[in-house]
Amino acid sequence: MKIFVAFGYNERDKWIPNLVFPIIKAFGDEALTGEDIQGEQITDAVIREIRQSNALMAFLTRRDKTNENRWTTHRWVTDELSNAIAFKLPVAEIREAGVDEQGGSAGYRQRIMYNESERDKCLVDIVKTIGNWHSNATIQLQLLPDEWVQTIRPLLRNPGLRCIYQTLDKSGTMSDEIPGTILPITGGLFVRANNVPRMSLIRIRVECSGKSWSSNFENIDALSIRLQQE
Repeated sequence: MKIFVAFGYNERDKWIPNLVFPIIKAFGDEALTGEDIQGEQITDAVIREIRQSNALMAFLTRRDKTNENRWTTHRWVTDELSNAIAFKLPVAEIREAGVDEQGGSAGYRQRIMYNESERDKCLVDIVKTIGNWHSNATIQLQLLPDEWVQTIRPLLRNPGLRCIYQTLDKSGTMSDEIPGTILPITGGLFVRANNVPRMSLIRIRVECSGKSWSSNFENIDALSIRLQQE
């Protein structure tokens, strides 16, 4: 997995790359970060990194004190969190005690509370979160063939375009149809599917303007999946 880690670039938050990054790498995953942003705006390059990630961890730690017991947090972290939610990524929000509820989009995310004096508890929750992400992964498959991609690409903004997927686990149980997301990424079109059980198969179907295309069930570790008109 590629896990984007949004955090403050300061001395107080050095524990995050020092302690959290090794945990991510121990799972065999890659930790991605944004740039050391001096202003309040995240760059297009960072947004592309988030879009291509499998999950995001946002550390909403203390920045500026507003009164005796409340603090703001880092604007770019809340923006990165908002983008991940918009891209429908699995998200974990690690919020430090005393940080105001501010900024960012509403949306589903797991919340972990952080107290500086009880950092070990936070790290345990982070380990559990990554473990859960591995049990039900977000996967990304390139859609083929190229001729189909040329047909669908002009329809990406069509409100009638619908992508769904089903999984088939090792016991032979088939899931309900679940909405998927088609992403135009350098190199072609890709489908992103969330909460896919490990060791399962996946089938994709795309519908638009009365036509539909579907794939066979394929291994979720495949890099691509081929669709044909039904």
